[in-house]
Amino acid sequence: MLDVIVIGMGAHGSAGLFHLAKKGLNVLGLEQFEQIHNNGSYHGLSRIIRMGLYEGDEYLPLATRSFQLWRELEKEYNEQILYMTGIINIGNKQSPIFKNTLSSAIKHNLDYKEMDNNEIMSSFPGFNLSSDLKGVYLKDGGFLDPEKAVKAHTQLAIKNEAKINYNEKVLSWNDKTSHIEILTTKTTYKTKKLVIAAGAWNINLFDIPGLPLSVVRQVVGWFPSKNKSLFDKNKFPVWILDDGKYHGYGFPEYGNDGLKIGIFNHLNEKIYPDKYSRTITPEDIKLLSNFSSHFKETGEGENYNTCMFTNTPDENFILDKHPSTENCIIVSCCSGHGFKFSSVIGEIISDLCQTEQTGYNIDLFKISRFL
Repeated sequence: MLDVIVIGMGAHGSAGLFHLAKKGLNVLGLEQFEQIHNNGSYHGLSRIIRMGLYEGDEYLPLATRSFQLWRELEKEYNEQILYMTGIINIGNKQSPIFKNTLSSAIKHNLDYKEMDNNEIMSSFPGFNLSSDLKGVYLKDGGFLDPEKAVKAHTQLAIKNEAKINYNEKVLSWNDKTSHIEILTTKTTYKTKKLVIAAGAWNINLFDIPGLPLSVVRQVVGWFPSKNKSLFDKNKFPVWILDDGKYHGYGFPEYGNDGLKIGIFNHLNEKIYPDKYSRTITPEDIKLLSNFSSHFKETGEGENYNTCMFTNTPDENFILDKHPSTENCIIVSCCSGHGFKFSSVIGEIISDLCQTEQTGYNIDLFKISRFL
């Protein structure tokens, strides 16, 4: 019998498997797709990491630890995953993006600089901002390469004697009291503990009636510039921008040509993960193209890509024991701001599987708030 099975080898499942394997447990990862794929929520070359946490103070210890663990992972994997560019959070003086970031930076003594629109455009000439916008620049910010991160966690998990079965979909699971039984498209497994970290597929696999998780179709695009120096990752930061109508985010040039632009929750189009359109529509292009007006000398967008956000109503994570069995850990660290924490979430998953508790305060993520 296995010690732990982890369903889903995306951001959090792969990190959990890695930490469990390092502790010497007999673990198996199950993934319905290939090792690296574009069917879920972690692909797309870049994910934001930051210390300016407008979501709340509870996330700060997790962010601090996540930076440490990403550096440790890079060293062990011997490849760069984390790129420190700085980050600037921009909005008008009433915007939570601006206000809460500034408050967090002051309260926690972060290395920051408050800037008006002219100061932002002078420091980072790629921006084209209206006079009502202000920003908080934080040195401790940048981006992660998500595909490299998942590869590192999965390959190092295998190095520590974990097993991973790809192209094997979980159909159901059942708590037998003495163990948990898992039925897949290929066979049946028995395990002492189960971790469900299946991203957009959590809604069905959690099997919790009335749980208010929703999945939203997300689209990003890259906007090349003839002046490539404007968005060079050594000169231009990661950014989050609330213009009063849309809450956008993006990255300097990396992987594809140009500035990467997305809008949180895009068109708020709720979908089912197994059957949603990946066709890029004129409406998708119009939304992102209009938002690109906040930047100078960007051309037409290209390399558009779709993925999914899995959201909770309060935009906080779910990280807890399953309400009907203590032997199952449910993980939905989501709502468009979870990837950066996956390194430390993996550590917490390992803690919960071994001792049923963790040294981190995860009360904010309890499932009971929805039931």
